[in-house]
Amino acid sequence: MPMRLNFETRAKVGYAIVTLLLAIGMALSVHRLATAADEQIARLRAEENEITLVGRLRWRTELIVSDGRGYFLSGDPDLLAQVERSTRQFDVTIHELLATQAIGPLVADVERAVRDFLQVQAELVAARQHAWDVPLLARRFETELLPLRRRLDQALERLVEHKAAVLEDAYRAASARRNALALQLYGLLGALVLLGLGIAWYFTGLLHRSYRQEQEALAASRKALAARDEIMGIVAHDLRNPLSAITMKAALLRRRSESEKTRQQAESIENMTVRMERLIRGMLDVATIEAGKFSVTLAPCPVREILHETAAMFGPLASDRNVRFEQRADRPELAVLADRERVIQVLSNIVGNALKFTPADGQVTLTAEPRGAEVCFTVSDTGPGIPQEHLTHIFDRFWKNEMPGKKGTGLGLFIARGIVVAHGGRIWAESEPGRGAKFCFTLPAADTRGE
Repeated sequence: MPMRLNFETRAKVGYAIVTLLLAIGMALSVHRLATAADEQIARLRAEENEITLVGRLRWRTELIVSDGRGYFLSGDPDLLAQVERSTRQFDVTIHELLATQAIGPLVADVERAVRDFLQVQAELVAARQHAWDVPLLARRFETELLPLRRRLDQALERLVEHKAAVLEDAYRAASARRNALALQLYGLLGALVLLGLGIAWYFTGLLHRSYRQEQEALAASRKALAARDEIMGIVAHDLRNPLSAITMKAALLRRRSESEKTRQQAESIENMTVRMERLIRGMLDVATIEAGKFSVTLAPCPVREILHETAAMFGPLASDRNVRFEQRADRPELAVLADRERVIQVLSNIVGNALKFTPADGQVTLTAEPRGAEVCFTVSDTGPGIPQEHLTHIFDRFWKNEMPGKKGTGLGLFIARGIVVAHGGRIWAESEPGRGAKFCFTLPAADTRGE
C-alpha cells in the first residue's frame, strides 16, 4: 500500500507539473500575442489616422481655393466666411498632422508649403477686402496661389506615398512577428508534448513493472491456493476412512454396552463423527469446485418429493426453534433435471441458514415455481436480513455473517453456488436489513430438457 500511494502521488505530481507548464506556456503565449496585436493595431491606426488627416488637408485646400476664387470674383461676404471657416479647419488639421509626426524632410516640405499657401491666401483675401483691382487679384490668384496649392498637393502626395510604404512595412512586420510568435508557440507546445510523453513513458514503465509484479504475485498465490486445495482434498479424502471406522466402532459400542454412561459417550462420538464427515465432504466439494472438476449426475426429479424431503429434514428443527416452516409448489407435476442428492444439499445449506438466523415466532418459506424452461426455488425468511454491501460476497468462499452465537465454516453458500452452476442454473440473494432475506436458484425443468 505505501508503494501504491507513492506511485499515485508521483503520477499526480508529474501530470500536475505537465498541466501547469502547459497552462503557463499557453498563458504567456496568449499574452504575447495579445500584446503584439495591441501594438500593431495602435501603430496601424496611427498611420491610417495620418493618412486620413492628409486627405482632410487636401479637401480643405480644395474648399479654400474654390471658395477663394468665388470671393475674388464676386466679393460675396458669405464666401469670405466660408473661406475663413475652411482656413481655420485647415489650420487645425495641419496642427494635428504635425503633432503626430516627427520632423523629417517630407513633413518639413509639407509645413513650408502650407505656410506659403496660407500666407499668400491671407494676402489676397486682405487685398480683396480693400477693394483692390479685381482682375489683378484674379491673375495673382492664378499665378501665385494655384502653384502653391499644387506644391502643397505634391508635398502631401509624397507624404501619403511615404505613409503607404510605412503602412505596408507595418503590415509585413506584423505578419512576420505573428509568424514568429506562432513558431514559438508551436515550439513550446512541442516541448510540452515531449515532456508529457517522457513522463507518460516513465509512468508506463512503472505501471508495467507493477503489473508484472502483480501478475507474478497472482500466479504465486494461485499456485499456493492450488497446492492448498490439493492438500486439503488429499487430507479430507484420507480422513474419511479412519472417520468411518470410528463411526462404526462408536455405533457398535453404543449397541453392546450395558452402561448408560458409556452408551451416551458413544452416541456423542457418533454425532461428532457425523459433523466431521459433513465438514470433510464440504472440503472435498470445495476442492473439486475450485479445480473445475465438479460434476453432477442428472435425472428427472419430481419437485414435490424434493420439497417433502427437505420439510421432513428441517421440520423438527423448526419446531424446536418455534419457527413456522412452510413449503409449497405452484404446480405439483413439476420436475427438474438434476442430481437429487446435490439439490437436497443446496436446500439444506440455504434452509439451514434461514432457520439459524430466523428468531422465534418467525417463518421460513420454501417455494418452487416454473419460469419458462426452468424451475425457480425460493427460500425466504423473516430474519434480520443481510446488509446491501454483503449481498455481492455471500457466495464467496469462507464468507460468514458474523453474528453472536452463529457459527459456520463459510463454505455452505459457496458449495451451493457451485452445485447450481454445475446444473446450468443461477443463484442469487435479495434482502433488506430488518425485512428478512430471500435466496433463489434455478434448475432446468425436466420436461423442457427432455424435448
